[in-house]
Amino acid sequence: MKESLCELRKSPIAGDGIFSLCPIAKGTVLFETHIKDAPDWNSSWINLTPNCLYNHSKDAANCTSQTNGKWKVLVAIRDIQDGEELLVDYTKDPDLEQPQEDWI
Repeated sequence: MKESLCELRKSPIAGDGIFSLCPIAKGTVLFETHIKDAPDWNSSWINLTPNCLYNHSKDAANCTSQTNGKWKVLVAIRDIQDGEELLVDYTKDPDLEQPQEDWI
């Protein structure tokens, strides 16, 4: 996690979350969140803790997960304010754990 951009703290949404420490511009690649567990491209993804601890939001996502070779990276999809929690709509990436009914 680029420590100058983000930090892990308790989230009002669920458990821990990742929060910006400064304004982040749309299009910024923040950090790697997952890696393929083997050279076989059909293998599963391994979470990189704490980078994978961003929360889900269908309506307020400000980041997206993108696949870059054997890595998944977190990318800002709009300008993010200082102190804002980083949120991703998990349904946009079928490789991520999919939301349950009680998730926001």
